[in-house]
This record gives sequence, structure tokens and C-alpha cells, in this order.
Amino acid sequence: MGKIFLENIKPGMILAQDVHDCNGRFLLSKGLHLSEKHLRILKIWGISELEVCGPDFNAVNIDQHFSSKEWGKAVSMVLQRFPDHDPRSDTSLKLVNIFAQRHCRNYSTNISFSDRLKVLDSSAPPEKSSAYPLDPSSIISDEVRLPCVPQVFGQFSVASKDLKASSRHLTELISSDPGLSAMLLKLVNSPAFGSSFRIDTISRAVRVMGTRQLSMLAEAVTVFSRFKNIPPEIIDMPEFWKHSLACAAGAKILAQHCGLSDPENIFVCGLLHDIGRLLMLTHFPIKILESMYASVKEGSKLHHAEKLFFHQDHAELGATLAGKWLHPDKVVQTIRHHHHPYRSDYRLEATLVNMADTLSIGCEIGCSGNFFIPEPDLDSWSRLKLDPYILYQTAKIMQSRVDNFSKTFLSEIKENAVI
Repeated sequence: MGKIFLENIKPGMILAQDVHDCNGRFLLSKGLHLSEKHLRILKIWGISELEVCGPDFNAVNIDQHFSSKEWGKAVSMVLQRFPDHDPRSDTSLKLVNIFAQRHCRNYSTNISFSDRLKVLDSSAPPEKSSAYPLDPSSIISDEVRLPCVPQVFGQFSVASKDLKASSRHLTELISSDPGLSAMLLKLVNSPAFGSSFRIDTISRAVRVMGTRQLSMLAEAVTVFSRFKNIPPEIIDMPEFWKHSLACAAGAKILAQHCGLSDPENIFVCGLLHDIGRLLMLTHFPIKILESMYASVKEGSKLHHAEKLFFHQDHAELGATLAGKWLHPDKVVQTIRHHHHPYRSDYRLEATLVNMADTLSIGCEIGCSGNFFIPEPDLDSWSRLKLDPYILYQTAKIMQSRVDNFSKTFLSEIKENAVI
């Protein structure tokens, strides 16, 4: 017996337990043979999953007719990459299920533990380049070494914080940089951003999104386009972008489910959550490669391994950088604590980015250097009281939006990057 998502229930299956709605009202009785009509009604009632007579939850064949051998191998591979899986947690079980589905559907592109080690071995020898951890925060105090941004962005950022500034003035400022304007419009109209209607002009973008949100989005786009000289054998930058976009899209979707009034803010947090690792990759490529190797070899998460080679991990470094760029404290803390949401004064926002990051890495949507799936903050997640089915739905939308988005936008970022 096991719970199965409603979309995977087939007519003829038998209910193993009575079905009640969210208010406890009785709907269908145990032992009922389900029909197409029952399934349509259950969908209308908002039922996302049912307990039916059949195989155990972790052996369910979902979406495709996977053999028990395929499914067992997929679950085994996922558990190898997910050392913090808690079999007592329904959320953790659902994450394993989601990741195993992805593994089965994309078997030819999955990277095994041994394959990952071979890739790292071929990139550079795992010899320590220095005896002591480096302090990457020195980069942030060195203005010359930071990625440059257009002068217009600085003007726009200052104006966006001025309550007396008109939207017309802000629109004129950002429109004065045609390249930045074009990239922003492409982003806010992309499937990754998930806008329900088309935004054709910067003036409309300012009205719809607000000055602060558009300012942060402009900065994120500009900064990403200006990181350069990162060796492709260490990290594939289009894949890094995909991971960041997936996290941003996932965090925004979850924020909308929570009813947050500013989901665009969470999108920016997701987009910038690994910005600290970009600095490490740019200025200390061998060190970050060594930390990747240590992570896989020792079976530890990458953000833990980073502390063996640096004085701080990428989350701390990214938060320091975001603070220097005068981002709101909510953004700074969400970046700093996206691996430990319970430490943040903005626990909700950090939890959403934490779960989106987990989904992106577990489903292998892009790659930011991680092999192991980070530990989700299950306690913080449980406090949101969201339907667990949302995780399955969010993962599918994340993949779809990134696939559609990367066809056009990533190539434009590459073409506009500073060389």
C-alpha cells in the first residue's frame, strides 16, 4: 500500500483508506474501485494524492512504466547523493520519489559517483595549493577585482531608493542602456520568470514590478553577464546559470503558494543565492576545484568542504557581497542562510530558497558544482503547511521554464559578456 499522486492513479485502482477533504468532510469510502469520474471529481475537490492498494510508496512506477529494476536502481542512486534523507519524513520521501523519477526519465544524462570523481581527476590534480584556508572576502574590499557594472546601473540603484523619484525618471535611466533594457525585458517575459502577461516596455516593467525589485533584477543580470575567465573544465557557466534560474523560478513558485506579496523579491534571492561561489570560481578556481574533489571524495556537502579551503563558505561570501551592493537585509540574510533557514530573521524566504535549491540539485537542473543534494530544512518547511504535492508540481515547472528560457537568454548572456 502507498500514497500516490492523483495524476498517476489509474481507473480500477482500489482505495486503501477513506478520503476526506481538507476540512475533514467524508468524500469516498475505503475499498471503492476508482473510475474516471471519481478521478475528475477528486481533482475538482483539490485532492492531490490517495492511498491505494498496490506497491509501497518508494516502488511506485510514476509517469512511465519503469521496471522494478529501473526504479530500484534510481532510488539507490538518489540515496547515494542524498545522505541527509530522513525516511521518517513524508517530505523527504516525496523528494526521493521526485528525484528518482527524474533519474529514470533522464538515465543517459545522469552522473554517477565514480563518473564525477573521474571528471574532477581529469580537470586538475587533487593536491592542495596552499596549507592554509584562504580568505575570499578580501576580494570584496578590492573594488578593482569586483565585476564591473554599467554606470547607469549605479544611478538607477540610487534613484530606486529615493521615494521622491518618479517612475518616469527611473524608466529613462534604465532605458538609456539599450543592452540592459533588452536583457531585462527578455528576462521578465521569459518562462523562467513566469509572468502571466507580456511586458513590452521598461516603463511597464517599473509599474508592474516596482523600482526596488527591478533594480535588484537589473543588478543580478548585469553581474552574471560580467563574470568571465572561469575555466570550463571546472564549471560549465551555462549550467551554473540554469541552476540559478531554476532556484529562482522554484522559489518564486513556492512564494506564490505561500501568498507572499513580493514573489519577485524571492526570485532575485534565488538568482543570487550562489553568487559567492562565482567569486570563488573567478578568483580561486584551483581552490574551488579542490573543494569539489574533497566533497565527492569524503562524501560531504560542497558548502561544508568549502570551509576546508576558505575561511567561509559561498553563502557567507555572497551575503557579504550583497550587503556591499546595498541589497535589503532580507536578501542578504536569505543568501547567507539558504542552507540553514532557521538561523535567519527571514526564515520563510530562506526556507523557500533552501527547498528550491534542493529541488534543482536533486533533479539536476543545471549544476553549480554540487554532487550531493543539500540537506533541506524539513522543520522550517513543515511550518509552511503546504500540500506536499506542490513539490512535485514545482519541480516540473522549474524544469520546463529553464528549458524554454535557456534556448534564447543564455546565448544572449554569453554574447554580451565582457571579454
